[in-house]
Amino acid sequence: MPQRTASTAARKPAGTPVPPRLRGYRYVGVIGKGSTAYVFRYRQEATERDVAIKVGTTHLDSKAGARFKTEAVFMASLQHPNILTVHGAGVTDDGRPYTIFEYAPAGSVKDIIAKQGVYSVERTLDYGVQLASALYLAHRSNTVHRDLKTSNILITAQGVPAIADFGIATNIYDHRSTGYSPPWAPPEVIASRGSGDDRSDIYSLAATLYAMLAGKSPFEYAYNPHTIDELVDCIMHKPVLPINRADVPQSLQRVLLKALDPDPANRYFTAVEFARALQEVQIQLYGHATPVNVQGIEPYPTRAAMATAGAQGALPAAPAAQPKNRKPLIITAVVVAVLVVFGIVFAAVILPNIDRSGDTKTAAVVNPGMNGTSEGDDDDDDVTATVPSPIELSGAYQGDTVKFTWSNPDPQDGDRYAWSVIDGTGSGQANAKLIEGTSVEVPASDGAQTCIQVSIVRQDRRMSSTPATTCAVK
Repeated sequence: MPQRTASTAARKPAGTPVPPRLRGYRYVGVIGKGSTAYVFRYRQEATERDVAIKVGTTHLDSKAGARFKTEAVFMASLQHPNILTVHGAGVTDDGRPYTIFEYAPAGSVKDIIAKQGVYSVERTLDYGVQLASALYLAHRSNTVHRDLKTSNILITAQGVPAIADFGIATNIYDHRSTGYSPPWAPPEVIASRGSGDDRSDIYSLAATLYAMLAGKSPFEYAYNPHTIDELVDCIMHKPVLPINRADVPQSLQRVLLKALDPDPANRYFTAVEFARALQEVQIQLYGHATPVNVQGIEPYPTRAAMATAGAQGALPAAPAAQPKNRKPLIITAVVVAVLVVFGIVFAAVILPNIDRSGDTKTAAVVNPGMNGTSEGDDDDDDVTATVPSPIELSGAYQGDTVKFTWSNPDPQDGDRYAWSVIDGTGSGQANAKLIEGTSVEVPASDGAQTCIQVSIVRQDRRMSSTPATTCAVK
C-alpha cells in the first residue's frame, strides 16, 4: 500500500465516518471499508509505528461493549505468525467498537492478484500450509473465522501471509449482519445464512487458495455468474471445477476439491490435516515442505524422512513378494518399500476440541471463558494430549478383498477410526473414511500387496498423533 504524505494523509473520502479520536494515536488515513466497519491507518505516538484500526459502524450498548472488550483481550492472546497481531481494543465515546491491528503495508492477497495476477503453485502451497496452521490454532482455541477470503489474508511487513478480521469488532454484535461473503462461503453457511464451523473455514481457505491460482473464487471462475443470486445457485447446485492451468498438478487439484466438497463430512477432519495434504503435494513436487507451525504438532509428516532416505538408498530393499500359496504376511519392510516406491507421506494429526454449535446466531468468535465454563478450566492439557495409534493392525486376503483388523490400546466412549488405502497416487489422506468398528474390508490392490493406514479419532475430534500403517501381502 503506498505511503501517504503528511499533506494528504488526513484527507477523508466523502461519506467516510469521522475517525475516532484515540489517546496515543494520530490519524493518518483510510485503508479500506466493508459493510460493517471501516479500517483506518493511525500512527502510535509512543512507538512511531503505523497500525490499522478497525472501527465498527454498529453502536454497542454497555453490556455488548463489555463483552466485546473481553473477547478482544482473548483474541489478542491468540498469537501466531500467520494471524494478524491484535495490539488492543476498546469502544469509542459514541459506542463504536474498535480493534487495533498490526499494519500490513503490502495489502491483501486480493490486492496482489489484482495488481500482479495469479500466484505460482509453489507460493500457493507455501501460503496454504502457513494459513492452515494458523487456522488450526484458532480452531483449537474454539475460535471460528467464518469469513476467510482473499481480502482477509494480508501480507505483513515481514512478507508472510496473515489471517485478519476474525470479526470481533463488527458483525457478531450486529444480528442484522450475516457475517459471510457468498463467493467464499460453503453451501451449509449460505443455507443457514451465516452459521459455520471449522470445516466451513477449511472450505473458505481452500476457496482462497483456489483463487490464488485461478484469479477468482471457485464458482465465479467456473461459471461466471452475473448476479449474487446466480452465484448462490451455482454454489448450492453445481460442482467445483478443476483449475484450467497446465502447471497446477492433479494432486493439488484433488486436495482443493476435497476441501471444497459441498458435504462437510467429506472435507478434511481438521485444518492441520488440510495442511498435511498440502505438504504431501509439496514433497511430491519439490522434495521439501513448509513446516506446520503449531505447538504440539509435528512440523513435517512423520514419514517424510523415511521416504527421503529410501530415495537415497539408505533403507534396506524390501524382500521379494511371497508366493501366493503362503500364508499372508504383515511385514514392516513391505511398508517401507511402498513408501519408497510411491513416495507416500502420511499425516500425523492431533484434532482440536471444537465448538460445533448449529445455532445460526452463534458468534464468530467463541471465548472459552464466555460459554458457561469456568475461566480456570484446565482443558488446554486435553487439547494437546497424545492419542495413541491403533495396535495389532493386520490384514488378510479373502479372494478379491482384504480384511484388516486392529485393536484400540486405550478405548474411550465415542472413539471412531479414520482409515484410508495407501496407493501410488498420493491420495491416501484425501480418501480417509470414518468408521466405528475395529475392522474394515477393502478391495484388493492390483499389486502384490494392499496397504492401509488407521488412526483413532476421539469424540472431541483429536486424532492419533501417528497413524498405524501396514500391508497385507499376497
